[in-house]
Amino acid sequence: MMWWLWIALAWSTEVPELYQRSYEQEAAGAVSSALDALEQMPASERSAYTWQLRQGWLLYLDGRYDRALEAYDRAIAAEPAAVEPKLGKLLPLLALRRWVDAEKLGQQVLKADPRSYLGRSRTAWALYSLGRYAEAEALYRALVADYPSDVEMRSGLGWALLSQGKGAKAAALFEAVLRVAPRHQMAGMGLEQARQN
Repeated sequence: MMWWLWIALAWSTEVPELYQRSYEQEAAGAVSSALDALEQMPASERSAYTWQLRQGWLLYLDGRYDRALEAYDRAIAAEPAAVEPKLGKLLPLLALRRWVDAEKLGQQVLKADPRSYLGRSRTAWALYSLGRYAEAEALYRALVADYPSDVEMRSGLGWALLSQGKGAKAAALFEAVLRVAPRHQMAGMGLEQARQN
């Protein structure tokens, strides 16, 4: 076999196998091993959008938020119109409590995809954390309208209302959450606070 054909065949199986190993390691909870598999890929693959996106995700899962931001930035640079890497970048921004940056990026996502579940929920959390409760309420309310059984969004709406002094309305939402998810910690805490107000 000619040397160049052997290299082409080796590369054609190596990259998919390494991706698969990375997915399997992640599924097993071995995030560092999933990253190791990714790092073993040829340099030509490491500049690919998918590689950058996956690296950002795994670094986020591993708690290396600053490095995750860098990887997501490279993915955004590779595909500037894509919503996917911006949604991913929101995760380490929120984990780092960089609320202003998260809200700005969330608004970019919503401009491109106004009905994005992840875009709306992550932006709502950033707004809530910034103390912009009425804006957070509007996003949570829209999410609850689209996903009435989503206890996380219903709880978020309850907290946005509670933070605006609307305890009775918040209590009704927390009670509805606890009816179907009796051990929902945030709804339980919210209901307790709503009853004290």
